[in-house]
Amino acid sequence: MNNEKQTIDLLSQIGKLLLQHGAETELVETSINKAAMKLGCQDLTILILPNAILLSLSSNGKVYNTKLYKVERQDVNFTVLDKMMGIIEQIDATADSEKLLEELKDEASLSPMYPYYLRNIMAGIGCGSFSLLFGGDLYICAATFIAATIGFYLNGFLLKQYFNPFIAIILVSFVTTISSGLLTLHNEMAHIAIASSILFLVPSVAFINSVNDLTKRHYTTGLVRGVRGVIISFAIAIGISLALNILGVEKFL
Repeated sequence: MNNEKQTIDLLSQIGKLLLQHGAETELVETSINKAAMKLGCQDLTILILPNAILLSLSSNGKVYNTKLYKVERQDVNFTVLDKMMGIIEQIDATADSEKLLEELKDEASLSPMYPYYLRNIMAGIGCGSFSLLFGGDLYICAATFIAATIGFYLNGFLLKQYFNPFIAIILVSFVTTISSGLLTLHNEMAHIAIASSILFLVPSVAFINSVNDLTKRHYTTGLVRGVRGVIISFAIAIGISLALNILGVEKFL
């Protein structure tokens, strides 16, 4: 019985990490099944929900263990996904489930994060680069960099204070738009800075995963991810609209 419990705990942790860090539902399901086959599991039932995973491991029609694992947060970390694929490839029937489980629970070792200030700077550089691609000059690029850096820092600060994520996005998009708008006041290319500076908030992965899930008949998770992306987009629009109203911009191109 302990062996079955360790196995289902291990499979649940694999699924949780994949779902938590941006994997589409099909990838989560196939990865759990692949790991289960390598561990010698013959009869595994999987139910993947938008924020939880339900696994039931049985043998000869008798259910040994059922595990419901809630996914507390969902972000995007492709480094974790890549490492998870490598770990699954190394699993075999002789693997120590308890040792693997301890390794997977140590998320910091799976994906050591870059310092926050470095991620902040790189987000600013990314948005500034897009402003150049959109036709802005070096001043517009610098203004975009500053505004995006301020917004990215504020976003991290609000999430650490356990703000509602959608309220945080409204505040961040508002502050970022105000910042880029003030820095490019009366500049004919101000719209480029404003549009580029909030790109770090765009929920692209949520929309991509939503389409992938829907086309692969994972309708529940696909719809929830799509709705989440729409709500985030709506929150961004609210913040931008409030900021443009304060800046006195009547028409935004």
